[in-house]
Amino acid sequence: MKAQPTFSATRRLALEFKSHRVVILPVILLGLVISAIQPASVKVTQLIIDGLQKGASEFPVWLPLSLIGLFVISGLAKYFYNVIRRTLCEKVLIRFRQSLFAKYLHLPMSHLDRMRAGDMLSNIQNDLHQISSGFDTLWDVLKEPFTFLGLIAAAFYFDWRLTLITLAAIPLVAWLFSWSGGAVKRHATRNLAQYADLLSLSQEVLVGSRIVRVFRLEKVLGDKFNEIQRHYFETAAKSIRVQEISTPAVELIGAALMAGVILYGSQRISAGQMTAGDLIAFVIALGLAQMPIKKLNNAHLKMRQAEAAAERIYDLLDKPSPLLGAPAIGGVRERIVYDAVELEYDGHIALRGVSFEVPVGSSVAVVGQSGGGKTSIVNLLPRLYELTGGRILLDGRDIRDWDLAALRSLISYVTQDVFLFNDSIFENIRFGRPDASRKDIEEAADRAHCLDFIRRLPKGGDSMIGDRGMRLSGGERQRIAIARAMLKGAPILILDEATSSLDSSSESVVQSALDELMEGKTSLIVAHRLSTVRRADQIIVIEEGRLLERGTHDSLLEKSGTYHGLFQRQAFNPGPAGDLSV
Repeated sequence: MKAQPTFSATRRLALEFKSHRVVILPVILLGLVISAIQPASVKVTQLIIDGLQKGASEFPVWLPLSLIGLFVISGLAKYFYNVIRRTLCEKVLIRFRQSLFAKYLHLPMSHLDRMRAGDMLSNIQNDLHQISSGFDTLWDVLKEPFTFLGLIAAAFYFDWRLTLITLAAIPLVAWLFSWSGGAVKRHATRNLAQYADLLSLSQEVLVGSRIVRVFRLEKVLGDKFNEIQRHYFETAAKSIRVQEISTPAVELIGAALMAGVILYGSQRISAGQMTAGDLIAFVIALGLAQMPIKKLNNAHLKMRQAEAAAERIYDLLDKPSPLLGAPAIGGVRERIVYDAVELEYDGHIALRGVSFEVPVGSSVAVVGQSGGGKTSIVNLLPRLYELTGGRILLDGRDIRDWDLAALRSLISYVTQDVFLFNDSIFENIRFGRPDASRKDIEEAADRAHCLDFIRRLPKGGDSMIGDRGMRLSGGERQRIAIARAMLKGAPILILDEATSSLDSSSESVVQSALDELMEGKTSLIVAHRLSTVRRADQIIVIEEGRLLERGTHDSLLEKSGTYHGLFQRQAFNPGPAGDLSV
């Protein structure tokens, strides 16, 4: 969906239909037919009344038959008009959903870190619902003016003086539209933000349900939810009051005009200046003319709500995101070089002038205190974040010059907090290489030591694992992540504390799987466990974003520096396998 930031949100919504011009033309023509039916039916009604006054002998039979014909035409036109326009609106909404989902998939991590899940869910759910309502009434903006003009033309035909008097109310109605529309948009903007707050808190409560129960946060969070909902209700109630006052106001203006018309018309009938049929037809035309005004008012209010929602969505869609091209072919031939790398986000300096090299096929372990910048180092390589200083070279080429898809196709990632989709075990492994065969998936599962627990499940590898894989243990989830990385077969491997949350028995199995995964790979390992670190070809020590030491396990111990201190502290309080972050 192409960004057009210079246009208003309302105009951009209208332009979403530009690619459907061939379908829009029949919709407009059908709308014109529907608009023409009402003035025509008013004229037929006038002829019927005048014909009845002349007596049954002179009453033409074709008049009531023509009335039936008009409504048959009207019914057919309304059917095709509504089917085509609603189908078209659904197509445009599908494109919106696709664009939003694609944007979520490609937004930089730095932006996603600042977004709440509630905002994203609200964009796809509530904001699009508001836009859908706006689309439903957008067609009224195109059709109802013609209906109104047709009825006013009929009224002019019957008595132009009365028509001019009634048109004097248009400025008052226009002011009412402007006032109510502005108020509704203000309230809608607040409501959408408050609804996002509700979704965000609900999502947090569901994901963190264990913490909620253990810390007995039910009342605290319940009160917080009720407070947000109270503000949401207050804003919604204000919007409802504004919306609902406009229709009675239009009806009151119409009733006052109608009363004046009837009084004035009765005098003209007495003076022989118009017939009863003319007056009744005029009153019918005037009464029917209120309906387009009501529909236009409703459309105006709905479009202002849709505009508020569209501004939120276009604000997201207009954010830049990297383009993905074709995957890379081949692997790493020489080395990865971090050259004076710096990273800063939200005013916080995460890395300062970090430089080191990773020769092809070797492993580098990154250790240090928590919050020192270890994860930032590995997140920069696949460009989950963009560095703010220095450069990272892959075979002598700056990674910012690589196509992003090509770069990421060379990298596998296994983290401590494994994310699995609510799907089967084998499908989660398949995400490593979507075109993999069942045999390839089973081989990856075997190499990652998954088959022992898979065989115990009722449906084996086709067993569903629940949201985030919560039906499995931590070690089982970790092995599935390793199998996924094995299936991908990328030459670069990132391990971000992949065993730090496991007990000794689970770590032993997972470590065996990691050893299998790391074979022949160029590896960056963020680790706390000594058992993982000492296997690395090179160890770098990071503290407060700076690289303090670099070397092998034995050489760093000989220096009696920061690494030696970390080693000594874990040696006296080792835990299951030693923890270098103590």
